[in-house]
Amino acid sequence: MAAPQHPSPNDRSDADDVEQHACPKCDAQPGSPCRSRGGAVASAYHTRRFTQVPRLKKALRVPTPTDRSPGRLWRPGTPPPTPIDPDLPSADIRIGYARCSTLGQELDSQLDALAGHGIPRDEIFSEKISTRVRVRPKFEEALRTAREVKAHAPHCRVIFTVYEMKRLGRDAAELTALADHLTAHFTPVSPSPVPRQRTGSTDSRPPGSGGGLWSPPTADVCKPPGDPGGNCGPQP
Repeated sequence: MAAPQHPSPNDRSDADDVEQHACPKCDAQPGSPCRSRGGAVASAYHTRRFTQVPRLKKALRVPTPTDRSPGRLWRPGTPPPTPIDPDLPSADIRIGYARCSTLGQELDSQLDALAGHGIPRDEIFSEKISTRVRVRPKFEEALRTAREVKAHAPHCRVIFTVYEMKRLGRDAAELTALADHLTAHFTPVSPSPVPRQRTGSTDSRPPGSGGGLWSPPTADVCKPPGDPGGNCGPQP
């Protein structure tokens, strides 16, 4: 079952407002439709649930929308985002990743550069593995950590930081695939670069492919300007 969308307040439907509440009858949690005794998505929301919405208190029935797949096997949906206190201080949280292709190569220069951007060396995800390898364990772990951090601190910007963009992939096609992966999990937050205190990356999408920042993870390059193989300004 596709997870329900969370529209803007002006576009909210009855179902969106009902699913802000847990169901006292079937124990469906916020973000999920009601379920029947047989374990399917119920054709309508239970009365004790939809009457928690003030404007629906006198309604006789609130049907389950077709995009919630009524009659299909029930699966939990995506909980609605927790409201963020506008007075809550925010901060950038960096997730560092370092990689070289062979066991004979060293990682110290990458680790030093990442540490110089406030990432403790013992918290940097590093590995010696070629980008030709389809699954890079530490890279996957770093992405997973970025997602978990963002889930627990939605008011903060999580920045996936590397020494240079080729640490992430071999070519534009591979970086485009990575950008699509990020888009599948996170929402673009800005179509334009965000000012930084130094020269570096402001865009995790390959040049020419459009798009803006992801949060998380935003990709950032900490390679000093002028170093061989490094580019300054917007990067893939």
